[in-house]
Amino acid sequence: RRAQFGGPLAEQQAVQMSIADMACDLEAARLLVYKCAAQSDRGDAGRDLEAKAGSMAKLMATEAAFRVIDRAVQLHGGRGVLQESVVARLYEDVRALRIYEGASDIQKVLIARHLLKGV
Repeated sequence: RRAQFGGPLAEQQAVQMSIADMACDLEAARLLVYKCAAQSDRGDAGRDLEAKAGSMAKLMATEAAFRVIDRAVQLHGGRGVLQESVVARLYEDVRALRIYEGASDIQKVLIARHLLKGV
């Protein structure tokens, strides 16, 4: 348990807000992935919409994971960047996820193309 300014870090309002933001990011990403999987299971979306939903889920999940791990590094302070720390390893893993199977910018282009069809 990290302490700062005379008390546990977890008791500081700014830290609590960061933790709440992290939880919301993860839940939003999880729900989008579940929605995409349910659409695919039902087969009611059609291939084009499944591709858009898949790109949205991939983008949201990897970007949310990056925001969460970035905040975790900040909350861990100097320990968060030590190579032997779990947080540092997760940071490296998440960074790779943003590139693997289509970089985030590519996912954005794919999503925009789906949204702009017929406009």
